[in-house]
Amino acid sequence: MTNPEATPPPSPPVWAILSRLFASRFRSRVNQLKSELYHISIGSRSITEYLHYYVKSKEGESVELPEAIIQHIQSFLNGTEAAQTSLLSKSWYTAWLTRPSLDFDHKYFGDTPQCPEIRFWNFVNKTVERYDKLNLRIHSLRLCIDGHSKQYSCSNVSKLIIKALNMGATSLDLNLFLYDTYTPYTLPHQVLGSENLNTLSVSRCKIDGKVSCSRLKSLTLNRAIVEGGTIYDIISSCPLIENLSLCPWNEMPALSPFNEVGKRIVGSGPFNKLKCLLLSRVEVHSQFFNDFSSRFPCLKDLSIHYCRCYQVIQISSPSLECINIKEDNINILRMKFDVPCIRNFTFYGSCSSALTFKTTSRSNWDASIHIYHYFPPIGDSWFLQLNEFLKKLSQSKVSLTLQIMSKANLDYAFDLQGLTKPQVENLTISGPHSVSPATFHTLFQLCRPIYITQYWLPEFSNINGKKRFNDFMEFVYKRMIHQIGFNSCIAYQRMLSGGECDLEEVSVEFYDESVSAWCPTSPEADEQRLRLHLTWRRH
Repeated sequence: MTNPEATPPPSPPVWAILSRLFASRFRSRVNQLKSELYHISIGSRSITEYLHYYVKSKEGESVELPEAIIQHIQSFLNGTEAAQTSLLSKSWYTAWLTRPSLDFDHKYFGDTPQCPEIRFWNFVNKTVERYDKLNLRIHSLRLCIDGHSKQYSCSNVSKLIIKALNMGATSLDLNLFLYDTYTPYTLPHQVLGSENLNTLSVSRCKIDGKVSCSRLKSLTLNRAIVEGGTIYDIISSCPLIENLSLCPWNEMPALSPFNEVGKRIVGSGPFNKLKCLLLSRVEVHSQFFNDFSSRFPCLKDLSIHYCRCYQVIQISSPSLECINIKEDNINILRMKFDVPCIRNFTFYGSCSSALTFKTTSRSNWDASIHIYHYFPPIGDSWFLQLNEFLKKLSQSKVSLTLQIMSKANLDYAFDLQGLTKPQVENLTISGPHSVSPATFHTLFQLCRPIYITQYWLPEFSNINGKKRFNDFMEFVYKRMIHQIGFNSCIAYQRMLSGGECDLEEVSVEFYDESVSAWCPTSPEADEQRLRLHLTWRRH
């Protein structure tokens, strides 16, 4: 018998083939896939140890990955990408034909001479017939249809969903917007009645019926229409739910009882298994945050997006690790967090919001802050509020994005000397108007960014329908790099720092999409994404 402890030969060049096949735009997906697979165990061995042992046991033979591993790799890819892997070898083709994760998306059949609806259903029917003939079971079904043809009939869709459940599917991802009737598509009652279902994601459908899926662990309702007390029934009938995501259908608010979601959740619980909760555009009253840790003892990830009916968020939780808050620019909040285990805080909104953070986290945690400003024109009070907001996050590594829509005062440098300057890991300014050196002059009185990441586009360029011409970055790119040498220009360093001498050195890097990395040289591309690395003197 082959010794599993022996030094294994190199694994087959599967990753190299995948990288070449998917090219640069899929390279990040391949890297993600590798990362996911490294955390998988087969028996007592890690995936790496298993593959080394498997290759060694096949010494002298033509080595192919086991079908189960190939199908697991394909499960990370969408339908088109998974189909492309069938070109790698016969074993990859066979694995794709019998994969347990089915993915049917109408957009894969859009650019064809034949009617795309007919081609779509032909492909679906042939696939189902092949699985029936081989008596194959499936784990999951992803079905995405956005069409007005009668070929995408509600009855055909329902038959496919019921068939998937009968074939053993425990995970359904359904994004269905059908136009053959004047009412939204209603899911068959077998979905909420499935005892084996553990993952359900529903978009743009109507849900009704008795709930008996007691094994459900993950539920996503995105722009779904939910009748009567179905939400309450789901919450009360599925005690094992770990991930819950609720977002109403904005276009049809009269049909959606999502405005009761906050009250339902407050009146329910405790949610002993819930680890991830996302509420978007629903009524969440202040009492929702009362006794938070008692009702959500295991919650690690909380997202509240554009919800209504509250002005104060006050949360105390020993389990929360990630908090994501998104608010309209008009909404001014008071946020108080007592979260000792925080790892990531994300905020979209106004710097007028008051923030208090209390944490005993010993590890470095990240704060991703996106500040919007639409009106009125920016004044010194806005910059002072921004400074106060950043100081509350001084314990974290802050990434700051400013989206400034108001053109007024962008070229004026405010005098705000003497402020405490919190460190910012990365600073980005976006908006329809040019970013002038004067804007950076003011910002450098408020904070000390390590990186400034911006886009520079050629003059009069028009990409994605938006004309963006950045005077400041064009100035940096043309003069400081091509003409005089960026690092040697002391005068421009002083210009960057607002006339101060705190800035010691500036270097520039370009983002190369082909290798997904920052490089010292500029790639050949119409759109240049570059960042400045700033080194500040220590006092």
